[in-house]
Amino acid sequence: MIAIVAFIFVIGILVFIHELGHFLVAKWSGVRVEKFSLGFGKKLFGFTKGETEYLVCILPLGGYVKMYGEGVEGNFIVDKVKEGSAAERIGFKSGDRIVNVEGLDLKTYDRWKQLEAVLEKEPERDYEVTLERDGKPIEIQLKASELEGNDTYSEKEYPRGFTTQPILNRLAIVVAGPFMNFLLPFVFLPLVFMIGITVPAYLEHSPEIGYVNPESPAAEAGFIKGDNILEIEGNEVSNWRDVNIAVQTNPGITIDITIDRDGAEQVIPVLAKVSPEGVVAIGFSEPIAAKVGGVVDGTPADSAELQKGDRIAEINGETIADWDHMASIIKQNAGNEITLAVERGTEVLEILITPEPLGEDGAGAIGIQIYTEEVVKQYGFFESIVKGVQEAANMIIEVIVLLFGFLYKLVTGKIALGVAGKSLAGPILIAKVSGAAAESGIAQLLQFTCFISINLAIINLFPIPMLDGGHVVYLAIEAIKKKPLSQRSMEISQKIGLTLLIFIMFLAIYNDLSRVKGDIVSSFHRIVDVLKQ
Repeated sequence: MIAIVAFIFVIGILVFIHELGHFLVAKWSGVRVEKFSLGFGKKLFGFTKGETEYLVCILPLGGYVKMYGEGVEGNFIVDKVKEGSAAERIGFKSGDRIVNVEGLDLKTYDRWKQLEAVLEKEPERDYEVTLERDGKPIEIQLKASELEGNDTYSEKEYPRGFTTQPILNRLAIVVAGPFMNFLLPFVFLPLVFMIGITVPAYLEHSPEIGYVNPESPAAEAGFIKGDNILEIEGNEVSNWRDVNIAVQTNPGITIDITIDRDGAEQVIPVLAKVSPEGVVAIGFSEPIAAKVGGVVDGTPADSAELQKGDRIAEINGETIADWDHMASIIKQNAGNEITLAVERGTEVLEILITPEPLGEDGAGAIGIQIYTEEVVKQYGFFESIVKGVQEAANMIIEVIVLLFGFLYKLVTGKIALGVAGKSLAGPILIAKVSGAAAESGIAQLLQFTCFISINLAIINLFPIPMLDGGHVVYLAIEAIKKKPLSQRSMEISQKIGLTLLIFIMFLAIYNDLSRVKGDIVSSFHRIVDVLKQ
């Protein structure tokens, strides 16, 4: 439930901010905005204020601002109806569309001109007129003279239509959405630092390897505990944050890592392996204390009532140096009862526990997770603003560099297309991560929202039809050719863009389902167990 609420919060904020950008600049430019919608599909609720209908719809994965003049050529709109005029008495309202007169469909500008000529010749004749109001047809009967007081325009002539605006105005409207998504971190991150956010302490530590997974690419490549990482792919790294970024942006690639081992530098090539879940890992990490970070339900550690924060000081009387040392003893004692000396606060507890065999090799495991030391970053009002603005700028630069670096490697063939596809994340994973962030606190949720907002802004500026970047390309072509693209060209390009976006979305959802498959299966088994009771 928390994940669903957090997901709606994140997506709702991002969509609202993005569409608000389009809306505000459109209004500032004088464009007639017909609808402002959060979500797609069936309307849940809404209201109309002025000339704009504000909606919340059933599908939360997006939203839109509908401006007059974005559709096909054959639109004829009633802009204003003068009070007390014949047009008002007959029933015209601002925003009505005239779609048919005496069976003549007004689908083109030429048809409208043809109708004007007829009306001028026979002003007193009765005409059957079909209007469209709020998507519903309305039939009225009128004489040409009763159109007086009714300011009606075709799309080509309407001064408040989107397509009749100067190119710079339209460009401003298009890029205003992504701009607002870039702006959001500058608002949220100062709040994050006022509230206070916990971050892993090791990220800012010097990248000295404290643990090497024996079954990892790092172990195969020859990394050992105590190696100090100096460079990755020729780029200097100063802390574990730099290391993580460098590894994550090279999925499926063999990278050169320069280390300092006992005062001598050497370069070790190693594969940045991608798991089926899309996680990139090499298999080494910072020094890890033998401390419990979490207990898995139904495991020996759960039965023994170990708790988060417990430090395992001894096993069978042997002093434990670190997590690696502790894990090696537990693995060797599958099925054998061992004695743990556990430090919990000021107490030292003696706990008996029997590791259970796990995996193909039957290595012992007790069901505890690695403990990560955390620090709280919290500042006063003014310092939070300064720190928040700095962090927002750094986050934007970092995401842009990482994303375009990744795309460059993809285009040049350094990263395989199949590997890149595994990196895609969709709404299911966003919902899962949103829920985890929400459980950690509102500050973590706001920070995650900022990260997604920046990614949304960048992706929206990609030159793909149906995205804001595609509209920027259309405007650039119009500026060069001195005329807009033909309706036919627009329709074809948008169909291609829509097909591409649907493919990407299906791939992202497939990846999401692959990543959470284990969680779904576990949840199903828990439900079955409950029903059996």
